[in-house]
Amino acid sequence: MTPQQLVIEIEQLVSLPDVCVKVNRLIDAPNYSAATLGDLIAQDTDLSARLLRLVNSAFFNMKAPVETISRAITVVGTHELRNLVMATTAARVFTGIPGDLVDMAEYWRYSITTGVMAGELAKRCNVLHAERLFVMGVLHDIGRLAIYLKMPQEARDILLITGGDDTLLPETEYDILGFTHMEVGEALLRKWKLPESIISVVAYHHRPAAATAFQLETALLHLASALAYAEISGADLEEVCERIDSGIWLTTGLQGNEIEPLLEETPHQVLEIMDVVLAPKVRPQQSQPN
Repeated sequence: MTPQQLVIEIEQLVSLPDVCVKVNRLIDAPNYSAATLGDLIAQDTDLSARLLRLVNSAFFNMKAPVETISRAITVVGTHELRNLVMATTAARVFTGIPGDLVDMAEYWRYSITTGVMAGELAKRCNVLHAERLFVMGVLHDIGRLAIYLKMPQEARDILLITGGDDTLLPETEYDILGFTHMEVGEALLRKWKLPESIISVVAYHHRPAAATAFQLETALLHLASALAYAEISGADLEEVCERIDSGIWLTTGLQGNEIEPLLEETPHQVLEIMDVVLAPKVRPQQSQPN
């Protein structure tokens, strides 16, 4: 099996909602308008409510409340909002994964923490559209879920061998599967028609030195995932930073002493976004008008 075949085989199990398919199709069209996009998203009351809560969260730090999808498109941008649609939806399409393989709440906590960390690091590096890094973080390990869903026994073997040490994950996956979760994530996000920047960063987040494009974004995500691990596991921050390859610090221009304040700022943002992403489906009357 190849990563592409795996993605094809799980397509029915993790099919995107109609609104996501239509949003992707619309953005691929030559003459779409922001108003048309807003009208389309607003038809899904649950998704609209989640997006508005997300855009109004502390992570985006809006000067004034964003009350409509059309306004969200104006302040965030059409392509960026599309990326948020996919990231917000991802947590709702992966169901039925055996509980002994992964605690889904903890998985999304780690992914969202990585996203928030990546976004905040990107802001410190003056990266344009830092919300791209948030989406990259949320989706960076999505390939692991596809493997858990389609190949649970092999996934158990991988987890047993790695013993929770993610640095061993790519090599172990390749030995057992013939491919890695990074390649599966790349294939899945390509199928979902996400931007090449997000696809590339997901594909190289474990080996940023090998990235030939989007090197800064890949380095930031690699660093963010390590910091997310430190935040969640309680690992010593200084030790975690010491294990980061010097090339990452050189590429980003960041220094270890800039990291500790970040860890103090992000937990509230993470909890706020988890509440948006993992909350039960909202009722229609809770949604906002377009």
